[in-house]
Amino acid sequence: MNLQITGESFNVSDRTKKLVEEKVSQHLEKLMKHFSPEMKTAQIRISKDKLKNFQVNFDMELPGKEQIFAKTSHRILKSALIDLTQAIERQIIKYKETN
Repeated sequence: MNLQITGESFNVSDRTKKLVEEKVSQHLEKLMKHFSPEMKTAQIRISKDKLKNFQVNFDMELPGKEQIFAKTSHRILKSALIDLTQAIERQIIKYKETN
């Protein structure tokens, strides 16, 4: 899975990239194993709000003008990524069922 990770007012370190790879990319790769490689491109944007919660946004385009979008907020980045992955998985399963 090709994830483009960016940070808004947040430095995306190698450790953060590794955590995103572990919690998001690997799970989605299993779910999307039959999708073509060009379909496996997504953007993740990580930021921190005024209360120091992590805001994580996921955006991905699929054929048929379908868009997978998920947004989550949590005090701990790992928890935010787990919630985000679950939301994305539900949307991809629904997409696979209708196509």
